[in-house]
Amino acid sequence: MKKHPIDKSIDKRAESRWNKSNKSYINYKDYISKKGNPLELTFIDLLYVKNFKGGASTLNDTEEDIKRKLKFYQNIFERINAEFKENSLTNLDNNRVEKLITLAEECFALSKKKDTKIDGFAVSFISTLLHFYFPNLYPILDRRVLNGLDLIKSEHINKQGQVKNIQDFYPCLIQTFKGKMKTKDMRDIDREAFILPMLSYKGN
Repeated sequence: MKKHPIDKSIDKRAESRWNKSNKSYINYKDYISKKGNPLELTFIDLLYVKNFKGGASTLNDTEEDIKRKLKFYQNIFERINAEFKENSLTNLDNNRVEKLITLAEECFALSKKKDTKIDGFAVSFISTLLHFYFPNLYPILDRRVLNGLDLIKSEHINKQGQVKNIQDFYPCLIQTFKGKMKTKDMRDIDREAFILPMLSYKGN
């Protein structure tokens, strides 16, 4: 993909936002480390992700419904854990990376189905949940990170500043992180990309 011209100076507001959210990141990692069942997904997990990501959306299902729906996501998380265990993205061959992507897409598909969709918890939040449970395998799908890694162009951004069909960029994002993780860890790559200036909407 052709790289777009971009001012590589740091966006100070984005840098401040990343640094503040890192405190929430650490809090959630600490919570996960103390869980009795490491892969059990609960309503509390979703609250931690929401707190970390921010935004105006809210969780609008009942706790009972969320508990039932999370069983389907947890099943995929358990399959990821069984398949990859302590592996790092950078050590996977192409076939296993494709399998990793397929499992993520299965999670995303759940968010589109009536019986498993959690209102207020869309694709970018699911990728965040995947990252926290598998921090060396899954990057966080975020428009600023896609932007900083030159994976999107201005025409991919709508008038509200959001990336159109953002989940379509996840396979490319995973492959990009895989290449960069030969010399850096996932969290450092995320920060470096996040704090770069954001492209603006380019209408037709």
